[in-house]
Amino acid sequence: MKSLILTILYLAKDTVHRWFARISSPLARVLVVFFLSLSALSALGSYAISAKLVKNKIIRQGGDLVSATMTHNPDIPSAFPTEKQVADLLNADSYALSIIGFARTEERRTLTVYTYDFCRSGQMQQILGATNVPIVLASEESDFTPGPTSLTINNIRLDAQVRHMPPEHPIMRLVGDAAVIISVDNLPPALTPKTATLSTILRVRNLESSADITRLEQYLRTFMRLEGRHGGVISASRLLSEMDDALSKQMQCRAAFCLGISGIVGILLTALAGMEYRQNEYIYTLMKSFGIRPLLLVGAFIVENLIIVGASFAAALAAFMHFQRPIVTQILRLGNYSLTLQEILPEIQLICYTLLGCILVSSLPIIAAANRDIGRVLK
Repeated sequence: MKSLILTILYLAKDTVHRWFARISSPLARVLVVFFLSLSALSALGSYAISAKLVKNKIIRQGGDLVSATMTHNPDIPSAFPTEKQVADLLNADSYALSIIGFARTEERRTLTVYTYDFCRSGQMQQILGATNVPIVLASEESDFTPGPTSLTINNIRLDAQVRHMPPEHPIMRLVGDAAVIISVDNLPPALTPKTATLSTILRVRNLESSADITRLEQYLRTFMRLEGRHGGVISASRLLSEMDDALSKQMQCRAAFCLGISGIVGILLTALAGMEYRQNEYIYTLMKSFGIRPLLLVGAFIVENLIIVGASFAAALAAFMHFQRPIVTQILRLGNYSLTLQEILPEIQLICYTLLGCILVSSLPIIAAANRDIGRVLK
């Protein structure tokens, strides 16, 4: 054990001595790995930002939603699955309203009247509040003024309340610019939900690809088929498929970029490691003759490269995270956006795996040299 510790200390001292004796060798590795890693982070970071911007734009435009309108089947007295059932089965949020008639406002505008079943009363109360009067739900850009109003439904005059909702909310995407929503236990006598047309929206919670939307589409189509309902399903699955194609091409560019970096770094590390081993091969062979295993000699070079490459990459990552805003906004022209460490983590892992592969490949000549016959070196 003592001899092993002394051998490791000697190899560490020899490594430090070589660094100071030929400063160009570690400095070349540090500079090459630093600038190549910084370039890789900038390029791969731009890919991550562009993908994030496209994804956010698609979500803002409702790309994570699947809407469906379906008729009622009087032969099957069933209800749409509850919010919890949809969440557990599809990992999606769901909103379901039934069209039961029309109402006229004081301004003589005709609005569609919706209601909801009991299983979604808690969800709708969070949106509409606990009031029992009909709610005129309008977008913030509409000309409806929040506050009390009145409605006429089948010649019956009702007090109502106008409330604004953000236009990007799924309920507003379901009902449009404005609509009337009445709870099922406060419906006027002339309205009945028994023959209502169901309108529903499902929103995937974590949109990754078009497969998430396709899964929701298939669920709604299967539901309509099994219950004998007629209707249509609308989604942005085609647009998302195009996004998937673009991202797959982006992945190919990322792979090609990393292969180029690995080629440069691998050639540099292999050449320098082989040169330094040959310059000290006589000493290392003497150590082998005294019983030192070749594995320790190879391990010393691997650890040396791990320290140099790891420190260089860490410095490049710190520089990128600190200066990424001017890189992204001024050089890459991707707008005022910056990546968090969590968002760029896949790119960091990809570069780390690439550099680790370079280190292992660069050790192959050392392995071959360290296992040469002692007599052929010392003769």
